Amino acid sequence: MPDLEIAQVIFDQTGKTITDRSLCTVRQLIKKESYHWYSQLREGQYEYLHEFKERINEIYFLQKKLYEIIDNNEHNPSIQLGAIAELHKLNITLSNYFSVAPSIGNVTVSTIPETKATINDRDIIV
Repeated sequence: MPDLEIAQVIFDQTGKTITDRSLCTVRQLIKKESYHWYSQLREGQYEYLHEFKERINEIYFLQKKLYEIIDNNEHNPSIQLGAIAELHKLNITLSNYFSVAPSIGNVTVSTIPETKATINDRDIIV
């Protein structure tokens, strides 16, 4: 995105202007932080695995919230259908994560703890 567009977006959202020098400084700071983060993940023996596991835990958390939305809206099928669609997307993402898990270090899917999900008659939509 060109600098003029970035400056315009900043002005539109905050009502404040930014100088070219400040924009350059922010860019350099972002690059430096990104490099540091990347280096830490690359060099740390377990940093990448920890970050990977955090993403999996985040998906589990979101799945739990979607199940709550489904359960709490039994009289609102449109909300339930939306939550089910999002749950399906999360399941695909999680499945993709598990597909690449064996190639990350010596991790296998069996070392990642399972969540306990129960299905009752209300969860099945026909």
